[in-house]
Amino acid sequence: MLLEIWKYLRGYVIINVSGFSPERFINLCANRGIYIWNVKSVNNGFNLYISAKGFKLIRPLVKKTGCKVRITKKIGLPFRFLIFRKRKIFLFGMIICMAIVFLLSLFIWKIDIEGNSMYTDEHLIKFLNTQSHFVGMWKKDVKCSELEKILLKNYGNINWVTCEMTGTKLLIQIEEGRNNIKIEDLSKSCDILSNKKGVIVSIVTRTGSPKVVKGDVVEEGDVLVSGTLEIKELEEIKAIEFTHSDADIYMKTIYPYHDEVNLKYVNKIYTNNKKKDNALKILNFKINLLKPRIKYSNYDKITTCDEICLFDNFYLPISTHKTSYEEYKLIEETYTNEQATNIINENMTRYLKELEDSKKQIVNNEIEIIESADKIVADGIIVVIEKIGEKKYFDENERRQGYEEYFREDDSNTP
Repeated sequence: MLLEIWKYLRGYVIINVSGFSPERFINLCANRGIYIWNVKSVNNGFNLYISAKGFKLIRPLVKKTGCKVRITKKIGLPFRFLIFRKRKIFLFGMIICMAIVFLLSLFIWKIDIEGNSMYTDEHLIKFLNTQSHFVGMWKKDVKCSELEKILLKNYGNINWVTCEMTGTKLLIQIEEGRNNIKIEDLSKSCDILSNKKGVIVSIVTRTGSPKVVKGDVVEEGDVLVSGTLEIKELEEIKAIEFTHSDADIYMKTIYPYHDEVNLKYVNKIYTNNKKKDNALKILNFKINLLKPRIKYSNYDKITTCDEICLFDNFYLPISTHKTSYEEYKLIEETYTNEQATNIINENMTRYLKELEDSKKQIVNNEIEIIESADKIVADGIIVVIEKIGEKKYFDENERRQGYEEYFREDDSNTP
């Protein structure tokens, strides 16, 4: 393999030797130390391989033996560069182009983020810009390990993150946790407050002092379970303790519902009129190759962007932008009462399903559909049973001040 590469770098030719005495020509080459190989007999003589340097030495041998030598093929790197003898500008341009590509390979031209759902790519890239990580930065300035720590520190919902550079692309892979899961500090005392208005259906208290019972009507902000435990003896408070309240509380609440559909509406009808615009973006400079004049009153603008990638993950700061302008007309149309009612019912069904999916039990649906001359209206209430309660931490020292007279002497260090 190495010998073949060496032959290619130095260059060699395939020649046809014919005439009176081709065998003598081959023997003379061997005697003069001219290296030949792959000698094959053909009808009019021999085909053989000889190095480019050796080919220059065979002229006296050809004359001495009276043979005819014809080159059938030139192979090797030196012959490749012969085409540039008359194309010096092309060769110079190719060298400049290779130098530019090499220079561009030293920068980051694309940032890819995978695994994110809570945070958009735009949000994370904007944050990376504030941390001096942006498209167009030197690859040597990218500190992947430090960037991972920064993301984990500033985004509590990210479980883990990995950063790596591949080509001219910075790839960031993250795994997010559930944003609805909160880590509670069970060592802190807290109350449970009502976050809605309604009627208590059931309450099961594990820790804390319940302040409501089944059937009580509560307002938003009322204390349902207190984190203050009053220790009594014959209805007299002897001491207090504080705890982290915990309970399952279900309440019957009311959701107002209103929806309406106008019988007259505007429909968008597309025509067959389209115009296209092609542009080339290099770094932050945009060059319009074809920019049509848009005379449409109403149109949709659709743009697609394709980034230039020479090899796998070798992106360049060059992209093509294709824009399509599609004309449409606004036509005023009218729903029938049946069509508008169907839309109202579909919207209501979708809303009820969303309530059920959020673990709310629908008890009653008191929604009335009213028809008028110009619209269909759905109005009423939805009665549901849902789990409620939000925890509110409090300062034990502040709350203790209202109970100073009830403390025993040995309870002074009670937390």
